Amino acid sequence: MISPKLYRKSRTYDFFMKSFGYTSSIERFLGGLDFQLRPDCRILDAGCGTGILGLHFLQRFPASQLVATDLERNFLEATLANADRLGIDRARITVGTADISRPRQVTSTNGDNLAITDTPFDLICIGAVVGYATDIESSLQQLLAMLAPGGYLLNLEMNESPTGRFVSHRYHYHNLPLSRMLEVITAEGCEVQVTKLNLAHLPAKFTRTAVIARKAGNA
Repeated sequence: MISPKLYRKSRTYDFFMKSFGYTSSIERFLGGLDFQLRPDCRILDAGCGTGILGLHFLQRFPASQLVATDLERNFLEATLANADRLGIDRARITVGTADISRPRQVTSTNGDNLAITDTPFDLICIGAVVGYATDIESSLQQLLAMLAPGGYLLNLEMNESPTGRFVSHRYHYHNLPLSRMLEVITAEGCEVQVTKLNLAHLPAKFTRTAVIARKAGNA
């Protein structure tokens, strides 16, 4: 089993995700999602890692803008490097450091505060990151408050299978019970559904499930 220290080494993490098929299996799943968004939508990838989620949607919506945040600065650099590899203009991406416990508080790589919540987001992506918050429910509530009416929140969460629980334990990730997560999201005025990954999404299927919420109102 790989070391939890992997999460602090963006190049190793990126190599592992790509080499073992996690990146491609997640991209296959994302490609099947039908989000009704404007071409110029505004996207937040909170706890972006190497940018798998945010960059996927940045490619799908040609006039969109992405804000990518992570606690570790080297992952922001990895996200930008992957954007270069995909031919995405860096001018469409804003990066900054942030703790998922306080997703509104974002600091630029120059140390300046970024006012990222002046305009709500049409799509917020998170991938197994809220379990690192000091208060998971509060983190979810803050993220949902940043969502525009009619906007989507995609949480590619650790699932409750034995494999998912083992990996969560290995990486000190705290799972909020799925039933409680759905209650929190619904209480914030969102419709929510759970979508399981299937055999076409191996190996990500072993550890992930998708929680997809849509905020009430018109986009």
